[in-house]
Amino acid sequence: MTIGEALKQIRHELYLTQEQMCAGVVTRSFYAKVESGRNRISADKLTEILFEHDIDITYFYQLLRNTYSSQSKLKENDLNQKMNQAFNSGKIELIEQNYHKILLQSNSSILKLRAMISVANLKDELNLIDPKVKEKLFVEFDEGANWMTRPDLLRLFTDTMPLWDSSDLSFFIGRLLAKVQKEHNIPELLQERYLRVFENYLAVYYKKNNPVKTINVNVQKIFDYILNLEPTVHFLLYKIAAVYLQNLFLGNKEEAQKIKNEMKKYGYQDIVKTWPK
Repeated sequence: MTIGEALKQIRHELYLTQEQMCAGVVTRSFYAKVESGRNRISADKLTEILFEHDIDITYFYQLLRNTYSSQSKLKENDLNQKMNQAFNSGKIELIEQNYHKILLQSNSSILKLRAMISVANLKDELNLIDPKVKEKLFVEFDEGANWMTRPDLLRLFTDTMPLWDSSDLSFFIGRLLAKVQKEHNIPELLQERYLRVFENYLAVYYKKNNPVKTINVNVQKIFDYILNLEPTVHFLLYKIAAVYLQNLFLGNKEEAQKIKNEMKKYGYQDIVKTWPK
Protein backbone atom coordinates (compact mmCIF):
# COMPACT_ATOMS: atom_id res chain seq x y z
CA MET A 1 0.00 0.00 0.00
CA THR A 2 1.37 3.42 -0.97
CA ILE A 3 1.27 6.49 1.28
CA GLY A 4 -1.67 7.84 -0.70
CA GLU A 5 -3.56 4.55 -0.48
CA ALA A 6 -2.91 4.32 3.26
CA LEU A 7 -4.17 7.88 3.80
CA LYS A 8 -7.28 7.10 1.79
CA GLN A 9 -7.99 3.92 3.76
CA ILE A 10 -7.60 5.70 7.09
CA ARG A 11 -9.73 8.62 5.89
CA HIS A 12 -12.52 6.18 5.07
CA GLU A 13 -12.11 4.50 8.46
CA LEU A 14 -12.53 7.92 10.10
CA TYR A 15 -15.49 8.86 7.84
CA LEU A 16 -13.78 12.09 6.77
CA THR A 17 -13.97 14.03 3.53
CA GLN A 18 -10.74 14.95 1.77
CA GLU A 19 -11.24 18.53 2.94
CA GLN A 20 -11.51 17.38 6.56
CA MET A 21 -8.60 14.97 6.24
CA CYS A 22 -6.10 17.52 4.94
CA ALA A 23 -7.10 19.79 7.87
CA GLY A 24 -5.66 22.92 6.27
CA VAL A 25 -2.15 21.43 6.31
CA VAL A 26 -2.24 21.25 2.49
CA THR A 27 -4.96 22.22 0.02
CA ARG A 28 -7.72 19.75 -0.76
CA SER A 29 -6.69 19.57 -4.42
CA PHE A 30 -3.06 18.82 -3.48
CA TYR A 31 -4.21 16.20 -0.96
CA ALA A 32 -6.49 14.54 -3.53
CA LYS A 33 -3.48 14.10 -5.83
CA VAL A 34 -1.50 12.54 -2.95
CA GLU A 35 -4.24 9.95 -2.46
CA SER A 36 -4.28 9.17 -6.17
CA GLY A 37 -0.48 8.93 -6.36
CA ARG A 38 -0.02 12.04 -8.54
CA ASN A 39 1.63 14.15 -5.82
CA ARG A 40 4.25 13.47 -3.17
CA ILE A 41 3.79 14.79 0.35
CA SER A 42 6.67 15.86 2.59
CA ALA A 43 7.36 14.02 5.83
CA ASP A 44 6.57 17.20 7.79
CA LYS A 45 3.14 17.68 6.20
CA LEU A 46 2.31 13.98 6.45
CA THR A 47 3.17 13.96 10.14
CA GLU A 48 1.04 17.06 10.75
CA ILE A 49 -1.98 15.35 9.17
CA LEU A 50 -1.46 12.17 11.18
CA PHE A 51 -1.17 14.10 14.43
CA GLU A 52 -4.15 16.31 13.59
CA HIS A 53 -6.40 13.24 13.55
CA ASP A 54 -4.65 11.29 16.34
CA ILE A 55 -3.77 8.54 13.87
CA ASP A 56 -1.67 5.72 15.30
CA ILE A 57 1.66 6.17 13.51
CA THR A 58 2.67 2.55 14.12
CA TYR A 59 -0.54 1.37 12.44
CA PHE A 60 0.01 3.78 9.54
CA TYR A 61 3.51 2.52 8.89
CA GLN A 62 2.38 -1.09 9.13
CA LEU A 63 0.14 -0.36 6.14
CA LEU A 64 3.20 0.82 4.20
CA ARG A 65 5.61 -1.95 5.19
CA ASN A 66 5.10 -4.29 2.23
CA THR A 67 5.43 -1.46 -0.31
CA TYR A 68 8.46 0.39 1.02
CA SER A 69 10.51 -2.40 2.63
CA SER A 70 13.19 -4.07 0.53
CA GLN A 71 12.56 -7.60 -0.70
CA SER A 72 15.41 -8.88 1.45
CA LYS A 73 13.89 -7.26 4.55
CA LEU A 74 10.47 -8.72 3.78
CA LYS A 75 12.09 -12.14 3.35
CA GLU A 76 13.86 -11.87 6.72
CA ASN A 77 10.61 -10.85 8.43
CA ASP A 78 8.75 -13.77 6.84
CA LEU A 79 11.41 -16.30 7.86
CA ASN A 80 11.51 -14.89 11.39
CA GLN A 81 7.72 -14.95 11.74
CA LYS A 82 7.45 -18.54 10.52
CA MET A 83 10.22 -19.62 12.89
CA ASN A 84 8.38 -18.00 15.82
CA GLN A 85 5.16 -19.74 14.81
CA ALA A 86 7.00 -23.06 14.64
CA PHE A 87 8.38 -22.58 18.16
CA ASN A 88 4.91 -21.72 19.43
CA SER A 89 3.58 -24.94 17.90
CA GLY A 90 6.15 -26.97 19.85
CA LYS A 91 6.61 -29.33 16.87
CA ILE A 92 10.28 -30.25 16.50
CA GLU A 93 9.96 -31.26 12.83
CA LEU A 94 8.36 -27.93 11.90
CA ILE A 95 10.98 -26.02 13.89
CA GLU A 96 13.86 -27.82 12.16
CA GLN A 97 12.22 -27.36 8.77
CA ASN A 98 12.04 -23.60 9.27
CA TYR A 99 15.56 -23.53 10.72
CA HIS A 100 16.95 -25.09 7.53
CA LYS A 101 15.00 -22.56 5.45
CA ILE A 102 16.73 -19.78 7.37
CA LEU A 103 20.15 -21.35 6.77
CA LEU A 104 19.46 -21.64 3.03
CA GLN A 105 17.50 -18.47 2.32
CA SER A 106 18.58 -15.82 4.84
CA ASN A 107 21.40 -13.35 4.33
CA SER A 108 21.29 -12.30 7.98
CA SER A 109 24.06 -13.75 10.14
CA ILE A 110 22.15 -12.54 13.21
CA LEU A 111 18.97 -14.41 12.28
CA LYS A 112 21.01 -17.56 11.58
CA LEU A 113 22.71 -17.30 14.98
CA ARG A 114 19.39 -16.82 16.76
CA ALA A 115 17.84 -19.80 15.01
CA MET A 116 20.85 -22.07 15.55
CA ILE A 117 21.10 -21.43 19.27
CA SER A 118 17.33 -21.53 19.84
CA VAL A 119 17.08 -24.94 18.15
CA ALA A 120 20.11 -26.29 20.03
CA ASN A 121 18.62 -25.11 23.32
CA LEU A 122 15.27 -26.74 22.53
CA LYS A 123 17.01 -30.05 21.76
CA ASP A 124 19.31 -29.73 24.79
CA GLU A 125 22.35 -29.68 22.49
CA LEU A 126 24.01 -26.39 23.45
CA ASN A 127 27.15 -28.31 24.37
CA LEU A 128 27.50 -29.34 20.72
CA ILE A 129 27.76 -25.79 19.41
CA ASP A 130 31.19 -24.91 18.03
CA PRO A 131 33.10 -22.54 20.40
CA LYS A 132 33.78 -20.33 17.37
CA VAL A 133 30.05 -19.65 17.17
CA LYS A 134 30.14 -18.34 20.71
CA GLU A 135 33.09 -16.08 19.86
CA LYS A 136 31.17 -14.80 16.83
CA LEU A 137 28.19 -14.10 19.06
CA PHE A 138 30.15 -12.00 21.55
CA VAL A 139 31.61 -9.86 18.74
CA GLU A 140 28.09 -8.56 18.09
CA PHE A 141 28.01 -7.05 21.58
CA ASP A 142 31.25 -5.09 21.61
CA GLU A 143 31.34 -1.47 22.72
CA GLY A 144 30.62 -0.07 19.28
CA ALA A 145 27.61 -2.22 18.46
CA ASN A 146 24.98 -0.06 20.21
CA TRP A 147 23.20 -3.31 20.99
CA MET A 148 20.92 -1.73 23.59
CA THR A 149 19.11 0.30 20.93
CA ARG A 150 19.22 -2.10 17.97
CA PRO A 151 16.14 -4.36 17.69
CA ASP A 152 18.04 -7.11 15.84
CA LEU A 153 20.74 -7.33 18.53
CA LEU A 154 18.22 -7.18 21.37
CA ARG A 155 16.44 -10.17 19.80
CA LEU A 156 19.79 -11.93 19.37
CA PHE A 157 20.67 -11.30 23.01
CA THR A 158 17.28 -12.59 24.15
CA ASP A 159 17.31 -15.77 22.07
CA THR A 160 20.92 -16.73 22.83
CA MET A 161 20.88 -16.28 26.62
CA PRO A 162 21.03 -20.04 27.33
CA LEU A 163 24.46 -20.15 25.67
CA TRP A 164 25.98 -17.36 27.75
CA ASP A 165 28.08 -17.91 30.86
CA SER A 166 26.21 -16.71 33.95
CA SER A 167 28.79 -14.02 34.72
CA ASP A 168 28.79 -12.60 31.17
CA LEU A 169 25.01 -12.66 31.04
CA SER A 170 24.74 -10.93 34.40
CA PHE A 171 27.18 -8.23 33.25
CA PHE A 172 25.21 -7.35 30.11
CA ILE A 173 21.86 -7.49 31.91
CA GLY A 174 23.32 -5.16 34.53
CA ARG A 175 24.30 -2.68 31.82
CA LEU A 176 20.82 -2.77 30.32
CA LEU A 177 19.22 -2.30 33.74
CA ALA A 178 21.43 0.71 34.40
CA LYS A 179 20.31 2.23 31.11
CA VAL A 180 16.56 1.82 31.67
CA GLN A 181 16.78 3.03 35.26
CA LYS A 182 18.65 6.16 34.19
CA GLU A 183 16.40 7.12 31.27
CA HIS A 184 12.87 8.34 31.91
CA ASN A 185 11.55 8.87 28.38
CA ILE A 186 12.09 5.51 26.71
CA PRO A 187 9.75 5.04 23.71
CA GLU A 188 7.07 2.47 24.49
CA LEU A 189 8.10 0.15 21.64
CA LEU A 190 11.71 0.10 22.84
CA GLN A 191 10.55 -0.41 26.42
CA GLU A 192 8.58 -3.48 25.34
CA ARG A 193 11.73 -4.86 23.73
CA TYR A 194 13.58 -4.38 27.00
CA LEU A 195 10.78 -6.12 28.87
CA ARG A 196 11.07 -9.15 26.58
CA VAL A 197 14.81 -9.26 27.32
CA PHE A 198 14.21 -9.04 31.08
CA GLU A 199 11.42 -11.61 31.09
CA ASN A 200 13.59 -14.07 29.19
CA TYR A 201 16.50 -13.46 31.56
CA LEU A 202 14.28 -14.33 34.52
CA ALA A 203 13.17 -17.54 32.80
CA VAL A 204 16.73 -18.55 31.87
CA TYR A 205 18.02 -17.76 35.36
CA TYR A 206 15.24 -19.83 36.92
CA LYS A 207 15.88 -22.83 34.67
CA LYS A 208 19.63 -22.74 35.40
CA ASN A 209 19.20 -22.35 39.17
CA ASN A 210 16.01 -24.29 39.95
CA PRO A 211 15.37 -24.67 42.84
CA VAL A 212 16.41 -21.07 43.47
CA LYS A 213 18.26 -20.74 46.77
CA THR A 214 19.37 -17.12 46.41
CA ILE A 215 18.10 -14.32 44.17
CA ASN A 216 20.85 -12.21 42.65
CA VAL A 217 20.72 -8.43 42.53
CA ASN A 218 19.77 -8.23 38.85
CA VAL A 219 16.81 -10.56 39.30
CA GLN A 220 15.42 -8.48 42.15
CA LYS A 221 15.97 -5.25 40.21
CA ILE A 222 14.11 -6.68 37.22
CA PHE A 223 11.14 -7.71 39.34
CA ASP A 224 11.06 -4.25 40.92
CA TYR A 225 11.34 -2.53 37.55
CA ILE A 226 8.56 -4.51 35.85
CA LEU A 227 6.11 -4.51 38.73
CA ASN A 228 6.52 -0.75 39.26
CA LEU A 229 5.82 0.16 35.63
CA GLU A 230 2.80 2.28 34.78
CA PRO A 231 -0.30 0.02 34.66
CA THR A 232 -0.87 0.39 30.91
CA VAL A 233 -2.41 -2.23 28.63
CA HIS A 234 0.88 -2.59 26.74
CA PHE A 235 2.69 -3.74 29.87
CA LEU A 236 -0.08 -5.95 31.29
CA LEU A 237 1.21 -9.32 30.01
CA TYR A 238 4.75 -8.53 31.16
CA LYS A 239 3.50 -7.72 34.65
CA ILE A 240 1.49 -10.95 34.80
CA ALA A 241 4.50 -12.96 33.62
CA ALA A 242 6.65 -11.24 36.27
CA VAL A 243 4.18 -12.14 39.04
CA TYR A 244 4.12 -15.73 37.76
CA LEU A 245 7.92 -15.95 37.73
CA GLN A 246 8.21 -14.28 41.12
CA ASN A 247 6.00 -17.00 42.58
CA LEU A 248 8.22 -19.66 41.00
CA PHE A 249 11.35 -18.05 42.45
CA LEU A 250 9.74 -18.01 45.89
CA GLY A 251 8.63 -21.64 45.60
CA ASN A 252 4.91 -20.79 45.42
CA LYS A 253 4.20 -23.23 42.61
CA GLU A 254 0.51 -23.61 43.39
CA GLU A 255 -0.02 -19.86 43.11
CA ALA A 256 2.02 -19.80 39.90
CA GLN A 257 -0.13 -22.58 38.44
CA LYS A 258 -3.28 -20.60 39.25
CA ILE A 259 -1.93 -17.68 37.22
CA LYS A 260 -1.09 -19.98 34.31
CA ASN A 261 -4.55 -21.57 34.42
CA GLU A 262 -6.21 -18.15 34.34
CA MET A 263 -4.11 -17.16 31.33
CA LYS A 264 -5.15 -20.34 29.51
CA LYS A 265 -8.79 -19.67 30.34
CA TYR A 266 -8.58 -16.31 28.59
CA GLY A 267 -6.94 -17.72 25.46
CA TYR A 268 -3.23 -17.17 26.10
CA GLN A 269 -2.18 -20.82 25.77
CA ASP A 270 0.62 -20.07 23.30
CA ILE A 271 2.15 -17.47 25.61
CA VAL A 272 2.19 -19.58 28.77
CA LYS A 273 3.43 -22.62 26.86
CA THR A 274 6.93 -21.13 26.90
CA TRP A 275 6.87 -20.17 30.60
CA PRO A 276 9.14 -22.26 32.87
CA LYS A 277 7.47 -24.66 35.28
